[in-house]
Amino acid sequence: MDRRAWLMALFITIVSTTGCDSGKKKAVAVPVKGSVMIDGKPLAEGEISFLVSNEAPTTFPIKDGAYSGNANVGKNKVEVRAFKDGPPLSTDPEKKPTKLNYLPERFGISSQLTAEVTAGGTNDFKFEVSAR
Repeated sequence: MDRRAWLMALFITIVSTTGCDSGKKKAVAVPVKGSVMIDGKPLAEGEISFLVSNEAPTTFPIKDGAYSGNANVGKNKVEVRAFKDGPPLSTDPEKKPTKLNYLPERFGISSQLTAEVTAGGTNDFKFEVSAR
């Protein structure tokens, strides 16, 4: 067997026995729940997102200050949004209002809110935001 054929056989053997696993662990999602207060009162309607590095965010509706859903285990950045009706898009023939987030960016894209979601914990998180 020539050297190239031997190296190719060795390569195929190594790949087939070790696989092509990237080593990345699959995210584990567990139940979370909690409340969001705005200026001391339950947020009537909005949404909350839990974001772990290198994973898709999980977003849940907030209704009467409460939310629940499944979020990834680990340290999550938390973003809170609340919407009001905005002007319709000029291209929308039905002239439906757009959704405008009225909370400051410090609770959205620039949020410093965090939650440590654990596999065996209660994962009940309370957040306080302000419209100002």
